[in-house]
Amino acid sequence: MRFHLFECQVKLATGTTTCHIIAASEEHAALRLLDHYEALGVKLGWYSILRVDHTLPEDQGGGRHLDDILENAPAGLVSLTDIGWVAHSAPVHKLRLYASEDHRGAPIYAIAPNAGVALTLMVNMQLPKSSHVHALKITDVTDSIPEDRRKNLDEVLTAGQAGIAECDDEHNGWWVW
Repeated sequence: MRFHLFECQVKLATGTTTCHIIAASEEHAALRLLDHYEALGVKLGWYSILRVDHTLPEDQGGGRHLDDILENAPAGLVSLTDIGWVAHSAPVHKLRLYASEDHRGAPIYAIAPNAGVALTLMVNMQLPKSSHVHALKITDVTDSIPEDRRKNLDEVLTAGQAGIAECDDEHNGWWVW
């Protein structure tokens, strides 16, 4: 079965966020969205769902890679990352924060559904910057990050967007790029 891609705007107590869901219909996407936030214990204010797979230009995530995920992934949340569309592994609901170090010893963070996706995101970010092979040791730091560095981490993990993450002390929080 070929699914469709839906963009969801979700109003939470902490603000509005955007996530993407693949599903058979708008109603199916709504059920997946409600199941996701119910499993997290997060109360939704309002949400809107818009089908976007048929209008997405290739430079914004459309094309062959989108076709692959629509035809092969299970219904549920997906993220557009530097490596293309990534399906969140069911039944993962809340994403995790993974850490490693680049070839200079600087920390790298990724928000992902599992360590394999985090590794792929980190390698994709590091490969163009490094002229030599570097082994990345990936560690799940979601529960061990010090309280003074947590800031808005729980909200970012709940928002449902995987990618490379940074903590910006000037803006008091984590963000995904």
